[in-house]
Amino acid sequence: MGIWDVKRDSERAQWVFVPQVSVGPLHFGMAPDDVSAALGSKASARRLVQRSSGDYELVESQFTKPRVTVYYAMGQTLACVAVDALAGPQVMLDGTALVARVPSEAEDWLCEHAEADEFDLIYTHAADPGSGDLGLIVRAQRAGDIVLTRPLFLIREWAENSWDCVPGEEWSTF
Repeated sequence: MGIWDVKRDSERAQWVFVPQVSVGPLHFGMAPDDVSAALGSKASARRLVQRSSGDYELVESQFTKPRVTVYYAMGQTLACVAVDALAGPQVMLDGTALVARVPSEAEDWLCEHAEADEFDLIYTHAADPGSGDLGLIVRAQRAGDIVLTRPLFLIREWAENSWDCVPGEEWSTF
């Protein structure tokens, strides 16, 4: 697979998103070791930050199989899953594919459902559409000369305060 190649849906693992509960095999609130066990692999990269107490806190883990980045609240519980647009699993919500879509189509889908009062519609500081009710923010990720959706699946508190909760490295992923 080349640097900009995008997997077809048929080549991706197929996951289901249950808002505020789970993304595929990952359940919000899981401990880091449980996340690794659920994915059947160790993180290829981990980022720790040192707190004022001198203790280190796990902030994120990146997995290459499947291609997801997970973020932890207080270094202890799963609070956010970012799915890579190029090679991450396809995640479905009520029959709608959320990964590697044209961003404007995903935004239209969100707007239609928000207008039908199925859930709220929010926009992040980076103008990414999402929903606090769902715990979903639809970001964009570069795939060569195009961009595709890189959704963030989050606990409600993080969705509603994404600027404060989601680590800065995620906002610079493009």
